[in-house]
Amino acid sequence: METNEVVKAALMQAAEQEMYHLLTSLQDVPVGNLKELEQQVMQVALTIGARWLGEVLSGQARQEAPARREGSCGHRQRLVGLREKEVLTLVGKVRWQRPYYQCQIKDRAPWAEAETVCTHGETPADVLWGLDERRTSPGVQQTVSYLAAHLTLEEAAETFNRLLPLSMSGRQVLTLLRPVGQRLSAGEDEQVHVLWQQAAQAQSEPEQVLADQQAQADLPPIQRLYIELDGVLARMRRGSVPLEEHEQQRPGDVYREVKVGAVFEACRGRERSDLAPLVWVDEPVQGSIRYVARRTARGNFGSLLYAVARACGLSRAQQVVVLGDGAPWIWRLVEEHFPGAVQIVDLWHAQEHVWEVAHAVYGRSTAQGRAWAEAGCSLLVHGQLAALVQAIQALPAVPPEPGETRSVPEKAVDYFTTNAARMRYPEFRAQGMHVGSGIAEAACKTVVSTRAKRAGMRWTPEGLDAILPLRTAVLNGTYDTFWENQCGLIV
Repeated sequence: METNEVVKAALMQAAEQEMYHLLTSLQDVPVGNLKELEQQVMQVALTIGARWLGEVLSGQARQEAPARREGSCGHRQRLVGLREKEVLTLVGKVRWQRPYYQCQIKDRAPWAEAETVCTHGETPADVLWGLDERRTSPGVQQTVSYLAAHLTLEEAAETFNRLLPLSMSGRQVLTLLRPVGQRLSAGEDEQVHVLWQQAAQAQSEPEQVLADQQAQADLPPIQRLYIELDGVLARMRRGSVPLEEHEQQRPGDVYREVKVGAVFEACRGRERSDLAPLVWVDEPVQGSIRYVARRTARGNFGSLLYAVARACGLSRAQQVVVLGDGAPWIWRLVEEHFPGAVQIVDLWHAQEHVWEVAHAVYGRSTAQGRAWAEAGCSLLVHGQLAALVQAIQALPAVPPEPGETRSVPEKAVDYFTTNAARMRYPEFRAQGMHVGSGIAEAACKTVVSTRAKRAGMRWTPEGLDAILPLRTAVLNGTYDTFWENQCGLIV
């Protein structure tokens, strides 16, 4: 973009005027008062920036302002004059003048009884700079959306107002971030769509598959790639989602599940295994953790997790390990998207089931129940699942809990029997594998709870679906890359 001599002169004049004001105001700043000096210099810098930005925009618009043009309505338009517009930017409120065009075309259709006059008006410079019917710059939208990924809407607005000479409300923050989150979510879906297209192409173009495999072979292999999954409940506004039968019987808000995944490359850690003292336990490679989160009702979480795993080097992984809490949906997802992966039930969740059995049979906080649970957990940790199941079956019978058809011990027998192959903890530890999904637990807190489950927060599906991809993009370090391809305001 070129600037003509008139614009250059205006820029120099604006800078000289503000510098003169700065030098005058500095006379009143006491020596040693660095805070006051900082504020004076910052204010002048922002004022100069705002004037410069306005001059550049106005000058560029005037340079490209023909007397006649064809409007979007298809009619010839004439230049009416220059009109001023105020825009919120990162350097403050900027006023700029841009050409305004208007149709003055009388159009008489053959079937019309009278003439109609088109008075459609346009400011093409607004469209050129991505400000059509908007008064906020893309830079402001990028900044407040980033803040809102970490803070509540009101906190993001307050932080923004303290850093820049603008006034932003929580509602304005929501208006700006929602289309950003929607665009990021659409990008996630597009990533999945591209992977599926590539898979279909691979069936018809084996030569391309060989070329891709060769390209991957040139990259260093990943010894072990971990995928951890969990679910967390988010509070939804009543009426924003369909209510289940039991929810219709009671007032108040409702809760819906958000599925969360964490993918990371592992390396040898700094701690040894309790079960295999000579073996070092894996830990994440620094900076390798990537998150994914999606509201369960929206669907397609498995495909999205697979896309993230591919981006993390799934095809180069010599071994893939998946950890979860034992929920059936996790293992169905693994069988579909990660066949051949090592499946491990998180040890901590498995131990919880042992304690639930002890509480159901002996009651809570009883010495006998504590002793039985500790013995049962020892069997579990050492991989003696058959002995643990026998110990549960030998317990006195207890009735099912209210609303249930089977007792806690009966359900526990099925749980440990079904997941026995996923609870070979001594074997897993001997290979240095994680046996606890602590990273998935942390992911639920980091991605969802810290941002979306603060006191009093209630969500609509649209709001939650916007904030989740926004937060994961910031945590994954892809937010700035996303904005590199955005020239104008996202609407």
